[in-house]
Formats: sequence, C-alpha cells, structure tokens
Amino acid sequence: MTSRAVVIVEIIPLLLALGAVAVIVSVYLRRRLISHDSDVVVCGFRPGRSGRWRPSLLRMSATSLQVFPLFGWSLRASYTWGRRSLDLGDVTTLEDDSSFANAFDTQGRGRKVAAAGVTESGTPMEFDLAVGPLPYTALRYWVESSPPTPAWGV
Repeated sequence: MTSRAVVIVEIIPLLLALGAVAVIVSVYLRRRLISHDSDVVVCGFRPGRSGRWRPSLLRMSATSLQVFPLFGWSLRASYTWGRRSLDLGDVTTLEDDSSFANAFDTQGRGRKVAAAGVTESGTPMEFDLAVGPLPYTALRYWVESSPPTPAWGV
C-alpha cells in the first residue's frame, strides 16, 4: 500500500467522526435556538387526527403553541396556534400499536390529546398530540392558565 492510500484510509474515519460531531452539535444548537424563551417538549404530532405520528418539538410561549419537526434544520414552526384559540379535548392513553406508545413512558402512560385551534393564518385545525404524563400536565396547565380576554376587546 502506498503512503497516499494509508493517509486516505486514516483520514476517512476522522472525517466521519467530525461529521457525526457536527450533526450532534447542530441538533443541540437548533433545539437551544428553538427553546430560547419558552418551554419545549418532545411530542408526537398528527395533523387532522389521522395518518401517522410525526416526532416533533412542542413550544409553549406566552401567546402561542408551536410545533417544530424534531428532525430538520429549519427554525420555523410547522404550525402555530394562538394560546386563547386552543381547545384540549379528550385525553386517552396511547394505543398499544402506536409507535409512540412507549416512547414517553415505559409503563405505557403516554397521553393522546385531541386538540383544536385556529392557526395564525386563521384556519381552524384539529390535531392530536402524543405526550408523556408530565408534559401533558404542563400543557393542560398552560392552556387553562391563559389570561382572560380584556372586557374592552384588546
């Protein structure tokens, strides 16, 4: 083997390791940027209450609820709902056949939350969220503790 081939064989694992570190750092930085001023929870998101679950990040800010794809590079939310427009409906345990059933709790205590709200574009939307027991409590409290609309309509 020539010395040039040896150098290439030694550099390839180094480049792969550096690439893996870069991906891990970028995922960490993206999550930090998304959560800079709000609480962020890992969840499952299913628009329209049918179809497959999408792994997502759920951000609860002072005025809105936002869903970000768990995997990706974008810092923009896929969906945004006003806090006052949200309605959390029926809460059930996740189905046993769901890919998210044991993702939140090994004892199967994950919650499926049927929700509805008006997106920031003004479109009514129904969706499901899959969250663990503690994030569900935080979400429920966050929605219910929304300040009331002032009497003068501001």
